[in-house]
Amino acid sequence: MPIAPPPEEFLDQPEMELMDLFGRMRSLTDRAGFAGVLPAIWKCSDESQGIKKALYGYLFSCPAFNLGRVGALLDPSRLSTAAHHGKDLVILGGSHIGAREDQGIGYIRRVHGQVAPCCGMLHRVLSEYLDVHRKAAQLTKIFRDSEGPLIEIPYKYLFRKPIGDNVRIQLRLNRLVAGEALGEGTLGKVFRLNPELADLQKTHGELADDPRPIGPMLVPDCFHFVKQINHDSLDPRQMLEASLFDFLPGVVCSPRPHRRLCDVNTWRQFHRIAAYLTDILDTRDRHVLVIAGLTVDYSIRRSTFVPQFGFWMEQGQALQARYYGPADLAGLLNVQDVYRPTETFLEYAGIDKRT
Repeated sequence: MPIAPPPEEFLDQPEMELMDLFGRMRSLTDRAGFAGVLPAIWKCSDESQGIKKALYGYLFSCPAFNLGRVGALLDPSRLSTAAHHGKDLVILGGSHIGAREDQGIGYIRRVHGQVAPCCGMLHRVLSEYLDVHRKAAQLTKIFRDSEGPLIEIPYKYLFRKPIGDNVRIQLRLNRLVAGEALGEGTLGKVFRLNPELADLQKTHGELADDPRPIGPMLVPDCFHFVKQINHDSLDPRQMLEASLFDFLPGVVCSPRPHRRLCDVNTWRQFHRIAAYLTDILDTRDRHVLVIAGLTVDYSIRRSTFVPQFGFWMEQGQALQARYYGPADLAGLLNVQDVYRPTETFLEYAGIDKRT
């Protein structure tokens, strides 16, 4: 696996109300001398994100420029267009998840009453991998005999998997077993359990004489996924899968896999936009603030935001740009006053509320 995303507990920060977050961002940029501000946003094109986008534009007195696609995919090239529509840029983005969680999946109630996974696009990417891992964790058994821990691995996981359109799981035998097979089991071969895994097993209770599923002991070091990934596709689902594929073993092993996938996607997209701002976009003397994080949807109308990553560049000085992790970003935002607009939302929208 390549460089790992930040740990889950590092990203699990307090939620902020949207008007508080946007008001603090406005105060920060006002104090820093931002001028001709164009707010821009990359979010999933879900109906639950509509009010958030409107409020974001309201706090900066300009409708937000769209940088995103379904699944909170960032299109960095749109920044070039955005740069022509304003001087300084304030950018918000990241994935979203339903606040109601069930077995590690976030749900939301849609306008027609149906309760559905949210973000649905990221859930569709996740579900195939989650099912394959859970099946392997159920079918691979551990037990013990008089000489110590054993593991039974079905034949379907012993053979090398061909790369195809459907995801498969390939177990890393050197991480699971110690030595050659001892004999036949019900579905496959029986081995001595790797001593390192045997130590991990002690945290999950005593082994029994009869085989039990390996379950949560099938950790990311013990397997990898195999699938033909199309890195050139422009289809949003395939683009997300290509971006997240290397991190999916860790995601499916999380107790909150849906939220973990949302966090990892936010992390990936944040570093894409930061790289574009420092390496490609002609920022000249522009000020740029980027706040990325997880939106928690309580309904299609009400959301909160978990700030996780920040980027601040002053006067186009890319080499002096500052990056903020969750704790530092919270410290930066929490000391700001909460700006409140002097005009109503209807006045901002150009609507005379008296008529």
